[in-house]
Amino acid sequence: MKAALVTGASKGMGLEWCRQLGQSGYRVFLSARSQEKAESAASLFRKEGIDCIGIALDSGNEESILLAAESIQEHCMALDLIVNNAGINPKDYPDKQKMASCFKLEALNADAVLEVMKVNSLGPLLVVKHMLPLLKNSSQPKVVQISSWLGSVSQVQFGGHYGYAGSKNLLNMLNKLMANELKQDGIISVCVNPGWVQTDMGGSKANYTIQEAVSNMLSLVWALKPEDSGKFLNYDGEIHPW
Repeated sequence: MKAALVTGASKGMGLEWCRQLGQSGYRVFLSARSQEKAESAASLFRKEGIDCIGIALDSGNEESILLAAESIQEHCMALDLIVNNAGINPKDYPDKQKMASCFKLEALNADAVLEVMKVNSLGPLLVVKHMLPLLKNSSQPKVVQISSWLGSVSQVQFGGHYGYAGSKNLLNMLNKLMANELKQDGIISVCVNPGWVQTDMGGSKANYTIQEAVSNMLSLVWALKPEDSGKFLNYDGEIHPW
C-alpha cells in the first residue's frame, strides 16, 4: 500500500487531498497543528473506509516535524508522497495591525514577515528533511509544494503583500535548490499553483471548488516525471512563469 503525508489537512484543500488520496488507495497521514484536530478529521475518514492516521505536525516548529516523522515511522517504512499544503496568509489575521505589518511598507515588521516565511517557505523543506529516510524507501517518491501565482515575480502587478507573496516566491526558489540536490535520490519535487480555489483564503467567487482543484492537481501528480523536478507548475501541468 502506498502512503502519503498531507500537512495542514484538518480542513479545506488539505482535507480534500486526504479524501481523494485515500479513495485512490493510499494510507494517508493527515496532519494538523494539534493531535486533537488531526485525529478528529482522520476518524471521520476511517468511518468512510479510508486508511487515515491523524498526526500532530506544526510546519513552523522543527521539533514538531521531527516527532511527526518518528510517529509515521511507527506505522510504515516508506512515504510515496508528501503534500506540503500547510500555510498562513496574513490577510486572514483577525488582528488588523498584525496583518498590516506584513502588507504595508509603513507598517512592515520583520518578525511578522519572518513568521510567515518560517511556515510557508522553510517549513516545507524541513518536512522533507525529516521525512527523507521514508521517501528514500519509496520506489517513486514525490513531493508537492502548494505554492501560489502570488509567488510569481513576472506576474506581480500590485504592491505590498510582502509576507505571503514573498514566502511563496522563496518557497519556489528553495524547492528548486532542494529538487536539484535530491535528484540523485530519485525524488521528484515540484511547486504547484492550485489556481483560484473556493477556500477560506480564496473566497466563494473563485474559479474552482476544492474538490475540482485537488482532482486537477492529482492528475498532475500521477503524470510527474523525473525531468519535472524543480519546476513551478500550474494545476493543469503547464509551466507557471517564475
